[in-house]
Amino acid sequence: MDITEYINSLNKDKITKFIETTNSDILVKQDIEKKVSDTSWMDMIEECIPYLDNIIRNPRRFIVQEENIVPIEKAKVVTEESIRHLAQNTNLIQEVHEDGTVIPLKLLNVYREETVDLYENRFIKSLVDNLYMFVQNKLNESDQKSYAKINNIVTYTGVAKTKNANYKISVNLESNFNDEVNEKKDGHTIEERIEHIRDVLGAFRNSTFIKSLKESSPVRSPIRKTNVILKEPNFIKALELWEYLEKNNIVPMTSMVKETKELKDIEIKEKYDLAFFIDSDALVENKNREDTVYNEAIISKLINDFVFSGNVDMKEFKKLVNKEFKEASKRKEKIVNSVNKEFKDFIDNFDKKSKKAFALLK
Repeated sequence: MDITEYINSLNKDKITKFIETTNSDILVKQDIEKKVSDTSWMDMIEECIPYLDNIIRNPRRFIVQEENIVPIEKAKVVTEESIRHLAQNTNLIQEVHEDGTVIPLKLLNVYREETVDLYENRFIKSLVDNLYMFVQNKLNESDQKSYAKINNIVTYTGVAKTKNANYKISVNLESNFNDEVNEKKDGHTIEERIEHIRDVLGAFRNSTFIKSLKESSPVRSPIRKTNVILKEPNFIKALELWEYLEKNNIVPMTSMVKETKELKDIEIKEKYDLAFFIDSDALVENKNREDTVYNEAIISKLINDFVFSGNVDMKEFKKLVNKEFKEASKRKEKIVNSVNKEFKDFIDNFDKKSKKAFALLK
């Protein structure tokens, strides 16, 4: 009989009766270590990268105009502003020729230059720099994965009494459970996603736009809520990312829990009680097999002795065995009946004497 057949053949009533008479106890000790890494920051940065890319590829610009009054020989371009300024400041005129030609002593020189050094652009540069350092720190961390490690130590003891036997059991079981969460997105592991984000941010930092702001002063919180930052979709998303990053630099995104628990779990105890029954039942089954082997040995010796010492065929042998078996059964029955009668008489006699004694006491 295989193990499945044996389990299916177990008598449920017999199991219930055994467990009801069993005095058992169980203690489960758990050492738990859990690490939970919040990887939502990757989703946030990946979501905002296209918006940052739009800003970096098409940065906002404005014209810087610088005005200086310089000697005429240093003036490079004469503009309408220069002429208007000279007309308003005649003291800068050196001489006027008869033909009306005006020779200025000094002239207003106007310089116009396109620049990206705006507050909004400096905000983007600071955001990219902060993001790059944040991601670099994440890469330097030993592990971004979430996991659970549980060490279980189970101690079970039990005592059971049946009609013919007493049983004791003591079991110690230790197990180690490791469960690692390796989240993937679009087929990419956590490490691959972090490296990709770092590479994109590195490309942003090497762009002409970001490099042109190398000497500009960095932006710090609180962010000035200009019209561009509040209304332009790309900058709205950049501000959202700045605030998210600032919050998660203050509140750790990785939590570690270590604890020890001691449990007395009823469901686990019931399963161990069942295992206790199976262990004891296995011994009974083994004893039954031993009895069968013993009986077979007796019969085998009897037949061998009879066959080798006598001259009887199979038919005659069966006839003799049946006759002797019936006679032996009758004698056993007679003896059993006699013992039962003696026991019954003793009980009846004891009952009569008990009643008589109680009557006298009254």
